[in-house]
Amino acid sequence: MPYSKSIRHGFTLIELLVVIAIIAVLVALLLPAVQQAREAARRSQCKNNLKQIGLALHNYHDSMNTLPFGWVGDPTGSNRGNRWGWGVMILPYLDQPALYNGLTAITGTSASGNPAVGFSATLNSFAMPNILQTPVPVYRCPSDTAVSVVISPLKNGYSFTGNTTQFGRSNYPGVSGSIVTGTIPTSANGTGNGAFSQNSKRSFRDFADGLSNTFLVGERRSPAVVGGLYFGGDTIWAGVGDEGSVAAFSLHVGDCAPGDPLNSPTGIAPTTSNFLPYSGFNSMHVGGGHFLLGDGSVRFISENIASGPNGSNPPNQAGFTYQNLAALNDGLILGEF
Repeated sequence: MPYSKSIRHGFTLIELLVVIAIIAVLVALLLPAVQQAREAARRSQCKNNLKQIGLALHNYHDSMNTLPFGWVGDPTGSNRGNRWGWGVMILPYLDQPALYNGLTAITGTSASGNPAVGFSATLNSFAMPNILQTPVPVYRCPSDTAVSVVISPLKNGYSFTGNTTQFGRSNYPGVSGSIVTGTIPTSANGTGNGAFSQNSKRSFRDFADGLSNTFLVGERRSPAVVGGLYFGGDTIWAGVGDEGSVAAFSLHVGDCAPGDPLNSPTGIAPTTSNFLPYSGFNSMHVGGGHFLLGDGSVRFISENIASGPNGSNPPNQAGFTYQNLAALNDGLILGEF
């Protein structure tokens, strides 16, 4: 009977190490691709959120013949406005009628301190907890993973005064315009030169520059400090903090002022008096941010878009495209964007 020898098959140590090294290289190559695919999906969802907001604003305009006001304020500046903002007024058009109806039923106090219900009461007069802390998915960029509520005091030192000190977070402030003087985004007539400002009621016919050439809503990431630089700011979907400072207005609207370019950080800590970059627009997306235009389209605007004061260039020449897009009737020719 012939002799038979059993043969054992297996890996040598060197072969095993080579296989492990190959797997590690493949993982290193694939992981960034997976992360990029996920971010692409998040960017797509963010763009879709702004499209939904655009449809809601157009449906509101169809019903009311005007866009909603930026926020309800007292034009005398005595700080007695109710502070509700445009984001609340379009809730029924964002499949949020239950939230809207709930807001009309909660009890608080008016600006004069008398008992009031719903939108007759000031924004921060309701006992906590209440539905103003409700997360609204369409108002959140999926790339921004900050907590779902904005809690007073804020990172820039601003504090809410009243019973309500927490509000549902948003990543989409309205565009108030391109000019900031003193304590309010303003133009010569005392109101913002963009789509949303105090007690504004813009009709589409007011957009003399064209709906497709004017920002309505932009992105803002949650505040952060990276490498000693300050980014972003807090935004809420319900309205503004008060009528006395940009630090409070910027909770619901933002500006495209020359001193606050898109995605621009600052090395100086924001405060109630130094509010940059909290009042501007910025995003978690690399290279720029999404903006809703008046015609309902959504564009990804590069952070390298031409930006600067109107006086820095002759009229009708490129150099301040970012500011031109924020103003609804400046009459200037746009540069590339």
